[in-house]
Amino acid sequence: MQEYIEVFRREAKSLLKNFRNNDKNAVARCQAVFGDKADLSLMNMQHVIAKEYGFNDWNELQKAESWQQAEALVKSKNREFVSPFKLWHGGRIVTGYEKGNYPLHKPEDYRIDMKNFVNVSGFPDLSFEHLDVSEYDLSKLNILNVRYAEDTKWPEDSAKLPKGFKPKEFLEYRKNPGLGIRQLHKQGIDGRGRKVAIIDSFRLFDHLEYHNQLKGYEEIHIDPENYSGGSLGGLVSSLVGKTCGVAPKAEVYCYAVDNTNRTQVYFAEAIRKVCELHKKLISEGKSGIDAILTIKAISSELFKEEEGYAEALQAAKEATKLGIWCRIGPARFKEHGMWREERICCKADGDVDNPDDFILDEYSVLNRTPLQQEELFRGSLCFPGGGWTIALDVKMNEYVFSSKNGPYMAAYAVGLYLLAKSVRLDLELEEYWRLGIETGDFKKGIGTIVNPQRLINELRK
Repeated sequence: MQEYIEVFRREAKSLLKNFRNNDKNAVARCQAVFGDKADLSLMNMQHVIAKEYGFNDWNELQKAESWQQAEALVKSKNREFVSPFKLWHGGRIVTGYEKGNYPLHKPEDYRIDMKNFVNVSGFPDLSFEHLDVSEYDLSKLNILNVRYAEDTKWPEDSAKLPKGFKPKEFLEYRKNPGLGIRQLHKQGIDGRGRKVAIIDSFRLFDHLEYHNQLKGYEEIHIDPENYSGGSLGGLVSSLVGKTCGVAPKAEVYCYAVDNTNRTQVYFAEAIRKVCELHKKLISEGKSGIDAILTIKAISSELFKEEEGYAEALQAAKEATKLGIWCRIGPARFKEHGMWREERICCKADGDVDNPDDFILDEYSVLNRTPLQQEELFRGSLCFPGGGWTIALDVKMNEYVFSSKNGPYMAAYAVGLYLLAKSVRLDLELEEYWRLGIETGDFKKGIGTIVNPQRLINELRK
């Protein structure tokens, strides 16, 4: 704790020196707290510093726990962080993570408050991409709650890291999608010949991880000055990435849509474009689009008040009639409305190919109620959704470890569907679910964890 206090003390002394030298910035900072008062002491400067870092006063700052002081320092240090990485994209220069605010939380407590839960962006993850956190004691950190990149600077002292955690080795190991997927790739079951369309918000870069599999990219009503971010690059890499993808030989067509105005009109337009592409491919004697994937659950009633909601659902129905799986929201059972997918993650020290080492993430746990009997969620098919290393779309050869609350369950489910379709072309979606449950590994308190190898073996019969 003392090392953090010294940082604040040094800053207070520097502020006092600059204030007495009539530095405009220092004067403005002090006036924001003490008005036009001219006779200010070091104690007053300490009070200013405490206020700027989010504390009520210097006494509260001193009494704060070390994690709170570390949080304040890192959050402030990176408040105006701008990525140094730039790529030529769509005829313009784009930088990633413009003025990114990286919210940090108490390492011991990352539980989601469902009363305040709004959407996936509300997950309380720690974002360490491109950050220097080497000064802080992170020994109690749950690494599964962290997003970090290859250039994240960690403490050199292993005692300040979670026990046994080696950042570079862990990042590389977690490129494996898990549950035996890579064994299927070795057998030549890698999605070749299959096609998928992904629709998401803007920010896709031509990453080396999926460069060869990206066959089409179109922006629909994108405003480059006011985009909403998105996970398009992460979805592409987790689905068809050459090292971290579930179906690394499948072809992908991407559509970036404007979601800044809370509208689904452009999602509907993108789905219709996929339908036309599907028809064109079929007319040329090629295989059509097998699935459409959106990270936003546009079919959810949570968004039914949005403009274009009915239009998007109608477009999806048209795509379904063409034999395309529209994964535009969580799949549900018709009988009782429960989700038929669950998101799981391999434990930090676990074997990603061993189903016994997988756990539910907090979101799945909090969605379970005592009324949901074992026989009901026995039919929930569980896919890895986070704790997975994917391509980071702000540099052509960079990767990021995505926390366990990542949005990639759908990418795994769709990717495995593509593998299954490459084995049995006439596979129906309902049969995919049925065989997934029948060949999976049921774990009490979790559900049925998908077993890709047994599923594929069943399809081969």
